Amino acid sequence: MDIRVFKTFIAVAENKHFGRAAETLYITQAAVSARIKQLEEFYSTQLIIREKNNLRLTPSGESLLSHAHLLVSQMEQSKIALSIASQQKISFNIAATPNVWDAFFSNRIQDAIELLDNVSLSTEISVREAIQRKLDDRTLDVGLLMDPIKDDEFINELVGHFDLSLVGSRPTFDKDVEDYILVDWGITFQKEHALHHKVMPNFKTSAAMIALEVVLSKGGFAYLPAELITQSLESNTLFEIDAPVHIKRPIFMTYRKNNVNDDLIRQLKNMLSLIQ
Repeated sequence: MDIRVFKTFIAVAENKHFGRAAETLYITQAAVSARIKQLEEFYSTQLIIREKNNLRLTPSGESLLSHAHLLVSQMEQSKIALSIASQQKISFNIAATPNVWDAFFSNRIQDAIELLDNVSLSTEISVREAIQRKLDDRTLDVGLLMDPIKDDEFINELVGHFDLSLVGSRPTFDKDVEDYILVDWGITFQKEHALHHKVMPNFKTSAAMIALEVVLSKGGFAYLPAELITQSLESNTLFEIDAPVHIKRPIFMTYRKNNVNDDLIRQLKNMLSLIQ
């Protein structure tokens, strides 16, 4: 089975539209339909329900989707691996969730590049579920997360922390503000936030950089990490608000046991632990 068929299936599942899937793949809509039909004939089952203005996966389609992601990912990784092997370089792959990247790893990426200058380094920003899946199938070496993966096959090393502060475009804040932005900082933050705050957010996001951009361009308030807001506080572009929620979020470096790149993982852990 051509791997392009699985890429097309994923595009249709993500876009929920044959035409938009065709645009993302730079092929015709007829080609998309033909590939989906080929896949359904191969598995002898319907994968997609096509209704007017409504496209959804069947239970079989939902079941196939995770396998399609894995097949495509493994194929891409095999291409990269072969390319690297021809250059006699070791591959080392790091992924971080959006907020860990913004609050912690973005300021340390140059140090990681210098530390791993003799390997083929790959970095990405991804959601926790995707990171765990890639760690599990060994297409990823290290994940940087705020919450550890509780599984006996994984090792979670605490490598750092970052502080969250409530900041705003104005120096005064109360429960009646109408431009509060709620950033997803994990389960611990959510519990503290619900306990101490009655303010209703008008916008929610899982990315600190998006929240910061909205506050700077439109005004408002949000809990943001110190490393992102230092200059804005010093220039009085943003104001730190005295708030009851004071959170220090941990950063875990997570990886599978018996990783072939154990030595590189140890070096990265030591580097991240020292840079605080």
